[in-house]
Amino acid sequence: IYEGDIATINNVIITGNDRTNEHVVRRELRTLPGDKFSKAELIRTVRELANLGHFDPEQIEPNPIPNQSDGSVDIEYNLVGRATDQLEVSGGYGAGMLVATVGIRFSNFAIGRIFDPKAWRPVPSGNGQTLSVRAQTNGKYYQSYNFSFIEPWLGGKKRNSFSVSFFH
Repeated sequence: IYEGDIATINNVIITGNDRTNEHVVRRELRTLPGDKFSKAELIRTVRELANLGHFDPEQIEPNPIPNQSDGSVDIEYNLVGRATDQLEVSGGYGAGMLVATVGIRFSNFAIGRIFDPKAWRPVPSGNGQTLSVRAQTNGKYYQSYNFSFIEPWLGGKKRNSFSVSFFH
């Protein structure tokens, strides 16, 4: 047995991704073209893709494809999207009053596509942003309205999170 030179990553191929924009996936990659192949970075990439929450973590399959002739390796990531949106409907009774709550959360929202009519299925999605709207009331004594938006990569270069919340 002999060990050859360390392989260099040539191409990174992403397959099976049908809900999330490719740039959202690529910004999480630790295995970039031109870098030396590292199993530790491959495992870290899989973990970070799973942490996004947009893909089934049990089905994220990295597939290194070695090319012996030039000492390079292509890496293919097979991803399976999953639903990440949440709907909350709850109610309770206490002190002679009924309290109702309704909320919805879109975890893969795309605010940049909000004015594109073709993007509304049911809302623009794919950029990994979070939009949340929630209302709670018991009728005329108590009402609460919450709205929040989170951009996890403000500017697109670094993990600078930007969030805005409004409540009444």
